[in-house]
Amino acid sequence: MPQSFSGRAGTSGTPAHDYRNQLRRKETGMTDQTIQEAEAAYSEQAASLVRAWHSAQDQISLSPETVEGPHVDMLTDAQRFQASREQKAERASTEADHYRRQYTELQEERNNAVRDRARALRKELYAVENADVLTRAALATDDQLRSLMDLAATTRNPELASSVFVVAEQRGLDGVMSAYFQADPEAHALYEELQAAPTEGSMERRLADASVLFAPPTPVDYAPARARA
Repeated sequence: MPQSFSGRAGTSGTPAHDYRNQLRRKETGMTDQTIQEAEAAYSEQAASLVRAWHSAQDQISLSPETVEGPHVDMLTDAQRFQASREQKAERASTEADHYRRQYTELQEERNNAVRDRARALRKELYAVENADVLTRAALATDDQLRSLMDLAATTRNPELASSVFVVAEQRGLDGVMSAYFQADPEAHALYEELQAAPTEGSMERRLADASVLFAPPTPVDYAPARARA
């Protein structure tokens, strides 16, 4: 099993591992919930809101056609039906606004949670405190980077390893990155989590989806099927 750069086997569950995780969370603001776990939790909440909106529409659609207001008795059947449909559409529009606001707030909270976690992951993976070591890695050739990664593993030097990894990732040196991840499986897991994070574009589209998912019905939506045809 590869030795980690901190001088212990690349396994989890040891006191040293637990202390390191606690220190990382304190320094980077990381939480125990991964991006994918947060995405799953928020997706379920979003789906619940959509189901509740559909249920509200069904209840409005199936509610008795009552028309209130002055001179109701003077309305023809066609006018009464039209007034009823307009009332239902107005109720549904109010419900749509309510669920749309809830959905938008939920997605904003979801996006912020993803961004916060992604920032913490980037800090954990790419932050290098020793500028001299980073400069040394940046000026090295690809072959020299491979040698530096071997040296970091041999001397169990996490600062050198992190610096070499940052440069190797920019250059697309998969072999050097693989060597780093073999010695630090935890870093590999964090890297994979970050790579799988949703893009800014996809997060913005979630907000735009609210106007489609919770579009307010019109009186025509409550007309009998034959009338709509």
